[in-house]
Amino acid sequence: MIRRKEDGTFTQGTNCGKRFKKGDTPWNKRLKGIHHSPETEFKEDQYVGENHPSWKGGVQINKNDCVYVWVGKNKRVRRARKVYEDTYGEIPRGYVIYHIDGNNLNDDPKNLEAISRAELVKRNASKRLKGR
Repeated sequence: MIRRKEDGTFTQGTNCGKRFKKGDTPWNKRLKGIHHSPETEFKEDQYVGENHPSWKGGVQINKNDCVYVWVGKNKRVRRARKVYEDTYGEIPRGYVIYHIDGNNLNDDPKNLEAISRAELVKRNASKRLKGR
């Protein structure tokens, strides 16, 4: 069990530093709205969508995941989900989009299937068994 000293810091093994005591004033009290370096601060709409340095035409590919597309300001969705909904309509509640060929980058509507989470568990379990 971790114990605290009288000054509020932990006894050993942690680098948490000092704690505020009741009645202490934080260093930044009454400093709201003060800008110490306005040239380097984040500005409204500065890095949104195509203004972002990593912009790749509205598509974002994460490692070991699927592709995301931007559908609005600060809003992105999985491309497979968008393609499925545009082609077949709304995805039922509790269902997920499954890539039939196993390639998460292949978002052809013929390769997408809406399945229940229970079915997804079964399919993933059978894949693991085949891989042994």
